[in-house]
Amino acid sequence: MKVIPLMVGERASELKYLECNVIRSRRKTLAIHIKHRNVEVRSPMWASRREITYFLEQNKQWIAQQLREESRRYRESLRIEKGRKIFFRARERIICFQESSKQKITVTRDKFIIQGPDLNAPRAHAQVEKFLQEKAQEYLPDRARALARYLRVNSRLKEVKLRKTKSKWGHCTSTGVVQFNWLIMLAPDSIIDYMITHEICHLVHMNHSAKFWNMVGSVCPDYEYYRDWLSAHEHRLWL
Repeated sequence: MKVIPLMVGERASELKYLECNVIRSRRKTLAIHIKHRNVEVRSPMWASRREITYFLEQNKQWIAQQLREESRRYRESLRIEKGRKIFFRARERIICFQESSKQKITVTRDKFIIQGPDLNAPRAHAQVEKFLQEKAQEYLPDRARALARYLRVNSRLKEVKLRKTKSKWGHCTSTGVVQFNWLIMLAPDSIIDYMITHEICHLVHMNHSAKFWNMVGSVCPDYEYYRDWLSAHEHRLWL
């Protein structure tokens, strides 16, 4: 691995050097990967330092844009702390802590109020997770089974599971087990229903073929909007 410095920024006051890690392998082309403000160049074994530097210079505007986007997503990411914002049902609400002998969460137009004894960030975090799990248990299994009956595939649906995962909102197995990420309860109802539809349709089509999307569209005509919304906002729902 070698490190190549790259200066990025649109104005003189913004200019700064970034260290770009170079990882060589038997790949055939150069590629740039950005994660956690780290710029990584994946390079063929034969590429010279000059070629890699030129490739980086040609793409430095794109790199700067991606770094700004990553920074924005980090600022918007969900952290259960007093005074921070939570993106709940497509509306930003201020997280408030209120001392109470009983645990309770109340959602108003502008506030997400967490009540409980001796509240701090870790306890509030656990309370929000419990709140979302309960909401998911109340909604997702019954809604999934109802849709399966509507589509006449209820015989294929063997089990509905709820689980918090790191990257997926839902999953469907060939044996008829459908799994939902309960964090989806932070999203609007229309997005939740799209996610349910997506997984239930996989009971028929275990792929993302045209037939699969046609089936999704028969239930959710605006599925492309819902899919794009989830892609654009999901960083605000991970907890």
